[in-house]
Amino acid sequence: MATCTRFVTASLSNRFALAVLTILAATTAQQPDADPEMIALTVAEIRRLLNAFVLAVALPPEHTLHWSTWRRTSQARARRSHYQRRLGHLA
Repeated sequence: MATCTRFVTASLSNRFALAVLTILAATTAQQPDADPEMIALTVAEIRRLLNAFVLAVALPPEHTLHWSTWRRTSQARARRSHYQRRLGHLA
């Protein structure tokens, strides 16, 4: 019975976390990009940050935030490159 209770508790906490992530992503998506050098937070990135800060073995917060910034900057660079390549084909 304890296993069933743990499963239900884990399932409910996972659903709650998903709801929070969805709300955060929707709120972030409505805001204009403050920094054109970095994409907005996505559900996946918020989930990674939540895992890094709350659920996993803790790394220093500076490391996690630096990694997140690097990742989002890299994604923005890839997005710009993709758009420029697509626009080049149209010209």
